[in-house]
Amino acid sequence: MNKKSLIVCLLMSCLLATPASRAQVADTMTVPFGCFEQWNSFAGDTMSLMGLPIPINGGYTLPDGWDIPRYNINDTVTYMGLSIPINTSIPLAKVSRDSVNAPEGGSALVAESFAFQDVLDPMAYSLASSLLDSSLVNEVLPTVISTGTVNIDQIISLMGLIFSNTEDLSWLLDIVDTADFNNYITGGFPLNGFQPGRLLGYYKYIYDHIDDSRDYGAIVAIGTRYDTINHRRMLVGAGSKTLYQLYDTVTYEPFYMDYFSIGDYLPDNYDYIEADSMVVLVISSVGEKRRFRGSRLFVDSLQLVQFPGPCGRVENLRETYHDYYRVDLAWNNSATPDRWEVEYGRSGFTVGTGTVMTVTDSSCVIAPLEPVTSYDVYVRALCGDSAETPRVFINVTTDSMPRPHGINEVDDKRISLRPNPAQGRCMVDFGGVNVEQLRVYTIDGRLIQELAVKGEAVEVELPQAGVYIVELYTAQGLVHKRLVNK
Repeated sequence: MNKKSLIVCLLMSCLLATPASRAQVADTMTVPFGCFEQWNSFAGDTMSLMGLPIPINGGYTLPDGWDIPRYNINDTVTYMGLSIPINTSIPLAKVSRDSVNAPEGGSALVAESFAFQDVLDPMAYSLASSLLDSSLVNEVLPTVISTGTVNIDQIISLMGLIFSNTEDLSWLLDIVDTADFNNYITGGFPLNGFQPGRLLGYYKYIYDHIDDSRDYGAIVAIGTRYDTINHRRMLVGAGSKTLYQLYDTVTYEPFYMDYFSIGDYLPDNYDYIEADSMVVLVISSVGEKRRFRGSRLFVDSLQLVQFPGPCGRVENLRETYHDYYRVDLAWNNSATPDRWEVEYGRSGFTVGTGTVMTVTDSSCVIAPLEPVTSYDVYVRALCGDSAETPRVFINVTTDSMPRPHGINEVDDKRISLRPNPAQGRCMVDFGGVNVEQLRVYTIDGRLIQELAVKGEAVEVELPQAGVYIVELYTAQGLVHKRLVNK
């Protein structure tokens, strides 16, 4: 039991990358419940021993929106020759509230390293002392409190990956490739399009005593995104900060911790994936060799900062219309970039191999597409020759035929474009097909010509080089032809 909670702490303490500062215009988001103003009280837990209820603890309080690890026991133990079933849940943390010196508001969080006797009822502790090895009972454990829920049983399997890469975030890449994040941490708070770059806050650290083997705490941020194809949550970024002071103090100090996405950390191997949720963990002690009972980490006023850069960021990418052959998209941008790049392909395509178009308005029309087909679309803003934002993703699906109003999509090979590629002008030969109307669109869906058709052919003038879509209304349905102008 003690070893498992210890592993949770050590796991989180391994996120020790030293980030570089990114000096750009920043805006902030307060971490939900990160000011620790609202607290909840919980009744004590009990277990049954020979039909009698035995209290495990006398109750505890937690800040609203935060959780602590719990060790679930569903086992049978032998005590004084009797087989005793035990089914209970033990909260593994010592959390309190600093209402005296909080830097902002009325209270701050205090996470304290503890031994079993600090959190268990005396009778439960006496029973645990008789059943477990004394070295385990007397071991000092860290408090781990988080905006998500840590699964102690599952997290042990990742210990080897973490401890082999304590100097950087390469453990993050190993976990992405080999482990399912959903098995060891769940929950968190939504980012709603906010792209975290740094976590800010205030802290102080008070040791049980000070010597050469000083204890220290940590704060960790883990970014995740929901995978709509595989229906699971992906680990897409992380960051951490060790927090300690060389002397006891009543004064809170500011701290910051940079957050890295996988694409930030190893851009040649991983594309940027924007986190849609985040888990923040506060850990009272991350010493691997020595841990002092009573060492306390105080934390308050947690905020996230993002660094939009000159291009800002793409926000609220959304579908505004679709039918069986086209999809209309729109988005917002926090700055005013020169242009946006839109890349799309069938679901699962590799970025860099899709169809790319550049638009100067924060909207586009993607056409022609295949009916009843799922497409992945990535949008990013571009500024000048080198500045760009991370890509923002959306998945869209076209309708099935027929098109509304009874108009079907047909592929009439009698209609031809000559020459194609063209050089400013192109003759559209109807080949005997009765064409009622002709329209020409840019590849991003802007209508540039609409002609009433008479005769067997019509000449189309093209304003500049690029790819165009020629749309023809016939008695049989709609015909779309792709036209290239050099």
